[in-house]
Amino acid sequence: MTPTLALVWDVKSAVVTSIILGTVALLPQLVQVRGSVRVGRVTKLLLGFVVGVPVGVIFLDRLDSDLLQVAVGITVGVVSVLVFAAPTVGGRDETTTGTLVAGALSGSIGASTSLTAPPVVLYLLPRELDMTSFRASILAYFLPSNLLAIAAFAVVGRISADIAILCAAAVPAVVLGVISGAGVRRRLTPEGFRAVAIAVLLVTSIAALISAVVGAA
Repeated sequence: MTPTLALVWDVKSAVVTSIILGTVALLPQLVQVRGSVRVGRVTKLLLGFVVGVPVGVIFLDRLDSDLLQVAVGITVGVVSVLVFAAPTVGGRDETTTGTLVAGALSGSIGASTSLTAPPVVLYLLPRELDMTSFRASILAYFLPSNLLAIAAFAVVGRISADIAILCAAAVPAVVLGVISGAGVRRRLTPEGFRAVAIAVLLVTSIAALISAVVGAA
């Protein structure tokens, strides 16, 4: 959502808006899969996330944001293709170190570009073949992450009246999207679900590149 919004709006406002609306979309879905959440996995991801955030803030402060977004877009796109073509890249074993690193990358990249999802999704896709468990881990991970981000935005005054109005207006569309997505998910095989997830990553990477190019222009 963020790269797409950034094509027509201030990128900082786009980040805040996407996180707020993303949280709205998370809540009903997390209720559905709460019994499948792997608490240990999510805890490790969150620990990594907390460690990675300061690194992302430093990158955001010292590196050119457009250049950083281009690098992230290219990386996500290339890795998505590799995971799709060779799903066992890096092995299928889920280790504590790997989970912490995925969370740390998510925190650092998310803090600097708002692209928090790709590192975690790319790490879990080859290692979690069960669709419900995969969704549960992702949803349970992003809910506390988003809430912390929203609280921080509120403290520093980033949630303006314009953002609040846009979010309120967009909630019906978000609800419709969640309902539509649930209908599509019931018709997908695990292989189809994986393909869709990777396709979303590819679209995100392309949107990030476009946003960076437009911003540079």
